[in-house]
Amino acid sequence: WTILRQTTPLPHRLVIAGGKGWLTDEIYSTIDRSSSREDIVLAGFVADADLPALYSAADVFAFPSLYEGYGIPVLEALACGTPVVCANNSSLPEAGGDSALLVDALDVNQLAVALQRLIEDQPLRGVLRERGLHHAARFTWRRSAETLWRTYHQVLNG
Repeated sequence: WTILRQTTPLPHRLVIAGGKGWLTDEIYSTIDRSSSREDIVLAGFVADADLPALYSAADVFAFPSLYEGYGIPVLEALACGTPVVCANNSSLPEAGGDSALLVDALDVNQLAVALQRLIEDQPLRGVLRERGLHHAARFTWRRSAETLWRTYHQVLNG
């Protein structure tokens, strides 16, 4: 965020949402040292019922996670019509599909470039918004149950 703010004068703010985890102290310390501290909002834990409003209010959702079981937040943001930048590792490319810009989560310059691109390129945001809505609509509980059922059936009937 600091790299992006140093190179591009944007009116945006970075909102970091989520409960405390194993790197919280390090993250807070880094934010405190940042020259962009005044543009960073620490929202803390956000209840599930409030997440759609948070996603919908964002111009871009960034999820540069290194380890993910599946990446439900990526799908949630896409379902709200929010363009996504996420890591190109673990399950995130599948979660984002062709609806997200994928970056190396350890390359802060790549992340800054992707964020800037999405913030400044309104036509691209529109394309990714539409793709994201269609992509997320494919992930329903019914479809998951049917897929699981077929998998069990194939394994048991081998």
